[in-house]
Amino acid sequence: MEESRDTILVRLEELSRTVSQLQSRVASLEHATLPQPAQLEPQAVRIEADEVKAVTAGGAVFDAAPNLMPLFGWAVMGIAGAYLLRTFTESGGIAGAAAAAAGILYAAWWLYLAARRASERPVYSTVHALTAALILVPMLWEMTIRFHLISAASASVVVVGFALLGMAIGWKQNVTAIGWIVTPAALLTACALFRETHDASLWTVTLLIIAAAVEMSAFRDHWLGLRWIAAIAADLCVVALAELATRAAAGSEFLAPIRPGAVAGAQIALLTIYLAGTVGRTIFRGLNITWFEIGQAAIAFAISMGGALRFSGSAPAGTLSVGLFCLLAGSACYVVSFAFLDKEHKRDRNFHTYSTFGALLIPLGCAVLLSGAALVAAWSLLAVLLMLAGLHGGRDTLRIHAALYLLLGVWHSSLMVEATSRIIRVSGGLAESIPAEYVLALAGAASCYAVLILADKQRHWLDDVELVVMAALVVWGTAGLAATWTCRYLSPAAPIRTAMLTALAIAAAWAGARWSRAEITRLAYPLLALAGIKLLAEDLQQGQSLLLVLSLIFCGSGLILLPRLMRR
Repeated sequence: MEESRDTILVRLEELSRTVSQLQSRVASLEHATLPQPAQLEPQAVRIEADEVKAVTAGGAVFDAAPNLMPLFGWAVMGIAGAYLLRTFTESGGIAGAAAAAAGILYAAWWLYLAARRASERPVYSTVHALTAALILVPMLWEMTIRFHLISAASASVVVVGFALLGMAIGWKQNVTAIGWIVTPAALLTACALFRETHDASLWTVTLLIIAAAVEMSAFRDHWLGLRWIAAIAADLCVVALAELATRAAAGSEFLAPIRPGAVAGAQIALLTIYLAGTVGRTIFRGLNITWFEIGQAAIAFAISMGGALRFSGSAPAGTLSVGLFCLLAGSACYVVSFAFLDKEHKRDRNFHTYSTFGALLIPLGCAVLLSGAALVAAWSLLAVLLMLAGLHGGRDTLRIHAALYLLLGVWHSSLMVEATSRIIRVSGGLAESIPAEYVLALAGAASCYAVLILADKQRHWLDDVELVVMAALVVWGTAGLAATWTCRYLSPAAPIRTAMLTALAIAAAWAGARWSRAEITRLAYPLLALAGIKLLAEDLQQGQSLLLVLSLIFCGSGLILLPRLMRR
């Protein structure tokens, strides 16, 4: 019994040790499997947060439609109120003036609702602005056209006020959609009123004021996309005003009278609005000029100046004012380009745009004010002055403009055509006198070429092209003079002029090599080729054997001597 008792005690002790070991092992295993707080992966936390956000967003999406439905319901109720007011007006329950005032105030009240808490709830503000437009546009049209409660001038004032108030609210609350609603609505209302009232002057003033407001907003980067809509409407309106003024002057009974100064005022206002907007953004704010500003400035200028010339006709005062404006505007563009935009030779789109406008406006002003030899002289003088300024200041832009002015003078004087007709006389009659335009254009080309030679600044291949073109103009123009004098004082025989061209080709090769003028050397072979063309076009067609032999001898001599001179 005692042994069994001792045995039991031993076994109990062993069992106790085993249980203790098992407890320690279980405890260690549990400690190893449980994650520590520092070891929890942040990705799991992010996933949980994202899941919560996704659930929330999903609920917002599903709840959006029910939340917006009352908003659209109130908008429908607002339109119903407008129709109720119309019903009372038709039945005579409300006096005419009171009905008009009530309708305008009712639409303004909805626009006021658009301003309330617009920054917090932009969707609500947009719907209220759209409701105001849907109320005002048909109501104003009926008040003016159907019920005759207000005049067309008063309706235009309301349209302008509605557009300005809507843009002010959208600007202050930074709700872009309001401007996109009220501005097109105002433009369409003005056009609809003109369709019925036929008052073109009032229509033009309304659209120009709205366009000016859009440009003022764009100055601070608001509604830049609206500029296209307002500009197109204003351009078409001013063009239509000029056309309608012509019809009204012819006695059209469907149009309201248009004063003579209204057309000029509208053209000047259109140009002023968009030039001021472009200058304000590019010069005062230092922004890059946009393609809209480039295109609209050109269109506004064409409409204004073209319309002014059309209506002034041959009146000296109108022509003088347009020409002087072009010259002043072109000079201002040059000053802006090189005094403000060309600092430290930083040439961007603004610089090139303003300088290009200057290069276009100044020749245009000269063409409006001058004609004939005086015009060629002015263009040639400008070419020389710009060439000097470009070479002195290292501005290639001025050199390009100088070449443009010179080519305009050459084109207007028909220098190349006239010289060719005097050298290659395929037709019978030819004026013996040399036109003054011819001499002035040749003098301008010679002066520019001399300036280039004296400056001797060749930096890239464009300089070589410029030298070759100038030399070609001078050589061919001089050849035309020599051909004229030869026919007048020596003989009109064709071989003499063939010999002259051959000698000129040889002289070009020799002079170019002698004074290291590559541009003159490059003219040798073209001059000899022209001698061959003259031989075929004139000498061969005359059919006189002896004269043809002389021409062939001269051309053959040139073909023999010229390669030898070119190899030296």
